[in-house]
This record gives sequence, structure tokens and C-alpha cells, in this order.
Amino acid sequence: MIFKSQNSDLTFKLIFGSVYLFLFGIGIFGYFQTNNFNEFIAPFLICVAILLLSVLIFYRLKISIDGHFLTVNCFINLYKTEIRNITKIRKGETLWSGIHKYGTRTKGLIIFSKFKNDLYITPENEELFLKKILEINPGIVIERVSNH
Repeated sequence: MIFKSQNSDLTFKLIFGSVYLFLFGIGIFGYFQTNNFNEFIAPFLICVAILLLSVLIFYRLKISIDGHFLTVNCFINLYKTEIRNITKIRKGETLWSGIHKYGTRTKGLIIFSKFKNDLYITPENEELFLKKILEINPGIVIERVSNH
């Protein structure tokens, strides 16, 4: 079963936009300091690459449950683990948690496994995702993070 990642929320877009504007600003600053267009090209190309990569990730990121494996891919496999190795899922966690961050929102799921390779994801239909995971491994503990 394949789950798309949720659409980005405002906080995520603001963080991304701030980084993009900062890098673009570095290019503009370099150009005005030296009056040399070559100083602008490298930061501009970096900004374009980040923008293209982000658009690809926003629209092509897929979370799939295939047999007994949980896989995250965007043209290539980015993360793969056996569902039987998952010990806990924390729901409502922030983007700043987890080691492997493949979510496109600021509130999502942290998936903990026996091998300490935590995964942060934001499946479009969290309840269906959790149901399918629990069908394969009913021993997974679901923990909800309280919003203070």
C-alpha cells in the first residue's frame, strides 16, 4: 500500500522560504560587493537546485508498506526497515525529531525501531497508515504527543 506525504503546512514553507531567501541574498550581496556576475552564479545555481529538489520531494515522496517492509522513496529508496523491528510510533511529533526526516509538515509520526534508526514521516492518511502497520506488527506501541 502506498501513502503520499501530506502537503506542506505554512511553518514548513516559511522555513524553506527563509533558507532559500538567505542563500539568494548571499548571491546578491556577493554581486554588489564585487560587481562581478560570477559571484552571483554559484549561489543562484544552489538556490535553483534546492528549489528543484524540494519540489520533487514535496510531490514525489512516497511511503509504502510492501509485505513486511516500510519504505520511503522519491525515485530511489531513501529508507527501508522491517515492520517487525518497529517498536513504537509517536504521533503528533514535530519536524525537529527523528534521525531520518522525510516529512513535509511540522506535525507527523516518529517511527522507532530496534536499531535506533528513527524515521520522521507525514503520511496523508495517518489513521489508515497506523492501522496497516498494526495489522503486520500488533506489538507496536502508539504514543500520542500532547499539545501544550
